[in-house]
Amino acid sequence: MRLNIKHLLAIEELAKAGNFRVASQKLCISQPALSKQIKYFEELYDIEIFIRGAKGIELSDAGKAIIQEIISLNRHAEKLDKYIINAAKSISNLHIGFGKSSNDFLPGLIREFKKSYTSLCISLIDLPSYEQEEQLLTGVIDVGFMRKPKTNTLKSVKVSSDEFVLVVSKHIHKTNKVEYYLKEYDLLMLSLFDKSEMNNQILKIISGLDYKINSISTDIQTTITLVMSNVGVSILPKKSIYKDCSDIVVIPLGKNTSWDIHMVWDPNRMSKSINLFVEYVKNNLNT
Repeated sequence: MRLNIKHLLAIEELAKAGNFRVASQKLCISQPALSKQIKYFEELYDIEIFIRGAKGIELSDAGKAIIQEIISLNRHAEKLDKYIINAAKSISNLHIGFGKSSNDFLPGLIREFKKSYTSLCISLIDLPSYEQEEQLLTGVIDVGFMRKPKTNTLKSVKVSSDEFVLVVSKHIHKTNKVEYYLKEYDLLMLSLFDKSEMNNQILKIISGLDYKINSISTDIQTTITLVMSNVGVSILPKKSIYKDCSDIVVIPLGKNTSWDIHMVWDPNRMSKSINLFVEYVKNNLNT
């Protein structure tokens, strides 16, 4: 095949610009180099593409007959080039586990990462830390955003942090004293007491205080809805509460209740997709 995409792009740019100087600047080559490419193509096919007119360089009748096909082929070649690059980058899909404490940074990271790897399919799964750890070890998810893993098999790097706060409805808010609400209202907690690290940490925080526990929901969003409905109060990760939630009052617990959030992966199950994402997060969160 005698076609050369470099020559076709040169023809398109010269046809658009009608001027060797302007076209060569857009192509980042010298005018003599552009002229040489056009001449080579014309001699190769024994065809005159351009003629010098009163207004500069113009397409000949033969040039007008083929220019749209050349432009279409150039666009297809550009599309194919991007497709091949993305195919080389995106060997497999990426399954990411996360918790509500990742809401402030994870969506933006994934959005920017996808701009460079458009063909990579990313699925997000909202899971507590203990489930993320189990699924990382079994290969169900590829990367997790969670508390530091308990097993040494997994690798992790700190990417953020969160803290516990007391959450009450604005309709019952009278004071910022945590003890008042724990004594007067049910403390709503997630139902999974046996494995939930969050519940275990909350119990340590309120140790020594009077409280009445009501394990009524299995997810944080439901708990927030119940708090807004005056069913009770709750201790939740601060980042799990949406900033535009005007019916909620957030009260600090008066002690250090923070913990680190880690990006976690299994070094024994690395793929190109996992490696690309892990390195991207490290570089863009300055970890």
